[in-house]
Amino acid sequence: MILDIPVAVYLAFLAATLLIAVVPGPDHVYLGAVALRDGRRAGTVAASGMAVSMTVHTLVAVTGLGALLTAAPAALVIIRLLGAAYLIHLGIGALRAADAAAAPAPASTGRNFWRAMVVNLTNPKIVIFFLAFLPQFVDADAGNPTLQLLAFGLSFVVIGFVVDVVYASLGGLLGRFLSGRGTKARVLSVISGCVYLALAALVLGTVVVDVVSGAVGR
Repeated sequence: MILDIPVAVYLAFLAATLLIAVVPGPDHVYLGAVALRDGRRAGTVAASGMAVSMTVHTLVAVTGLGALLTAAPAALVIIRLLGAAYLIHLGIGALRAADAAAAPAPASTGRNFWRAMVVNLTNPKIVIFFLAFLPQFVDADAGNPTLQLLAFGLSFVVIGFVVDVVYASLGGLLGRFLSGRGTKARVLSVISGCVYLALAALVLGTVVVDVVSGAVGR
């Protein structure tokens, strides 16, 4: 048998993963902002994009490329700065759309998908998390360790996707509620733009903290 992961170990992994996945984070805030502005379907599409990028993160961690990334702190900083710059771009775009004469048009399905992928892919801390979290559940007697890591990683992706869809649905419901109360689409676009910029500020803040702490630690 290629894999023989003990049921108790796998159930413990699923429980830990669910606990981690439901805690609100930047990705959830992003998905909520997308669904708030463009609706639940758009948020679900964005969640799909994040699921694909999480699969990429899993493959990076499993193949050992993640270890190379952790050995190159400068590369991690550059990737995170690119992610922050992209969020700023999205935020400014949303605010500009709100200032347009007509109500801002919803982003296309493909655009929502790729935007979410880029936002998630430029968060290399996910790979670092996988490198620290997944190996805790690997059993030397359960078969190929690489395949175990892959199985755990893909399970994490599936659970994360389900949770992300729930967050997107909540964002869509909030958007419908606000629209029903007379809130204009432009206002929702402004809110989304401010959320993107806030997320960018959060990323930049963590980069500064990590760089300073790294410099002090030398």
